[in-house]
Amino acid sequence: MITTALRGTIVPLITPFTAEESFNPVTMNRLIEYVLDQGADGLMPTALTGEGPLLTEDETLAVWDVVFEKTAGQRPIVPAIISTTTKRAIRLARAAEKSGAAAVMIAPIIPELYAGRSQEDVYGFYADIAAETSLPIILFNYPSLTSVDFTPSLVEHLARIDNILYIKESTGDSRRVHAIQRFLGDRITVICGAPNVALESLALGCRVWITGTMNAMPRSAQQLMQAVHYVKDLDLARRIYYRQILPFVDIMSRNNNPTGTIKAGVSARGVDVGSPRRPGSPVSPVDQARIAKLIKEIALSEEAERANFHRPSPA
Repeated sequence: MITTALRGTIVPLITPFTAEESFNPVTMNRLIEYVLDQGADGLMPTALTGEGPLLTEDETLAVWDVVFEKTAGQRPIVPAIISTTTKRAIRLARAAEKSGAAAVMIAPIIPELYAGRSQEDVYGFYADIAAETSLPIILFNYPSLTSVDFTPSLVEHLARIDNILYIKESTGDSRRVHAIQRFLGDRITVICGAPNVALESLALGCRVWITGTMNAMPRSAQQLMQAVHYVKDLDLARRIYYRQILPFVDIMSRNNNPTGTIKAGVSARGVDVGSPRRPGSPVSPVDQARIAKLIKEIALSEEAERANFHRPSPA
């Protein structure tokens, strides 16, 4: 089994669309250039931020092809598979391995109409996929999407599957981070997956951070990671978190349009990525102006903090 260790900030790339809602590979290339130039340690195409559940299988593979070709080994690529069926997830996992992925994040959307889905169904989903790929697998804990809550006891059960090495903990409850680390820290690496508990999760020891807001502020995410783990300055970390991360999260929380907000933030950075695929929508003109102003302020703060950092390799 491949055992590439993931470290640092991995950006779950948004998916740029044309006005006709087709995938825009030209803009995706520009987005990748921008994100890598801003210091991202890895890339994750077709996650929830990338509107993965709204893409067809052919579209998913088309997005992956662009990301792998453009990145060409510069950074680890970790495709996301959000699937309602095991067969589709297996096909995509095989494709990810063939393309040279460092790992794959897999989430089952397996709601049960009449009662909760059994944990054995969840276990079977991952066991079947793990039997078909040697890639490390990241669990994705986002219960409102998948109808599955990866509680510490369920994670312990799933840890019997050799390929499962990570969990992206996105519930926004930092207690989940230390619960899993305390009991499974020698088997499962917890990835910070929520921007509103990022500082807490990094301080608890998370060495990988994956969250959609990084599209709009990859340098700020990198600075926060370095402040906690390399500079080891919590005053600096809090300043970055309060000035450069949370104000953007506040807008997303208020308008209930995270994808539209993130896309507006990236467009304010100079990469016009279009609107979310319907039924998603762009943000209001008022929010668009507010986001543009905030992005300028964040960029100034990033530059002001630059002197506090060197650029270490993730460790």
